Amino acid sequence: MSEDTPDIETVRREIDRVDTALLKLIAERLELSGQVRKAKGGMRVWRPSREDSHVRQLARAAEATPASLVSTIWAELMSASLAAQGPMRLHVALEGDVLSNWSLVRDRFGAALDVLTYPTTSAALAACYAEGEGVAVLPSPAPPPGGMVSWWTALGPGGAMEGLHILAGLPRTGRRDWPRAVAVADVVLTPSGADQTLLCVKDQDLLPEGAILRAVSGDFRLYSLDGFHDLPASPTRRVIGCLPRPIGQ
Repeated sequence: MSEDTPDIETVRREIDRVDTALLKLIAERLELSGQVRKAKGGMRVWRPSREDSHVRQLARAAEATPASLVSTIWAELMSASLAAQGPMRLHVALEGDVLSNWSLVRDRFGAALDVLTYPTTSAALAACYAEGEGVAVLPSPAPPPGGMVSWWTALGPGGAMEGLHILAGLPRTGRRDWPRAVAVADVVLTPSGADQTLLCVKDQDLLPEGAILRAVSGDFRLYSLDGFHDLPASPTRRVIGCLPRPIGQ
C-alpha cells in the first residue's frame, strides 16, 4: 500500500463521525420543526414555494452532490417536519401506473406523512377539497391533442373548487418541460423564484404574450406563463396554479 492510499479503518472511523454529527443535526432540526406550528399562528403547514426555493438553493450550494439526492434527502426531512407540525394528509389518485405514482409521491413528499389513496382523480380531489390541510396528488393536465385529464377545470372560472391551486410538480428534479403529476391544495400562491404560472381560460380571452397551451377540455384551455404572474380573475379566466420549475432547468 502506497503512502497516498488511505487506511480503510481510518476512513470508516471518519464516516462514523460524520454520520453521528448528521444525526445530531437532524434531531436538532426536528426539535425546531416542533416549534414552527406555534410560530405560524394558524397558517398553513405546507408552504410549497418556500420549500422548493430552499431545495433549489441547497442544490446549487452542494455542487458535487446530484440535485436528485439533495431533493430526496430534503423530502424525507420535510416529511418528518410536516408530520411533527401536523395535521397534513396526502390524497393520492392511483390512476395510471401505480408503481410510478408511488415513486413520484415518495420522492417529493417522503414517507412520514399520512397518505390515503383513491381509484380516481375526482375522488382524490374531492377528499382534498373537504379537508383543511389536505394535499391531492393528481396526474398532470394532459397536453393536446387527445388529453383526457380534465379535473383542472374545477379550479377554473366558475368551477366548483376555485379555492384550490396547483402548487408543485412531480418530479421536483430533472429537465422535463411539464410534470408527470402535480400537487393541489388550498394554499395562497406565492413565488419560488423560478416559476411558471398556470392560467385557465374559458372560451376566448386575451392572453399574455408568451402563453403556452398545456391542456384542453371542452371550452377550457390551460396555459402556462413563464414567471410568477398575479393576474386578476374574470368570469372567463383565472390563475389556477404556480409551478416551481424542476431543479435542473
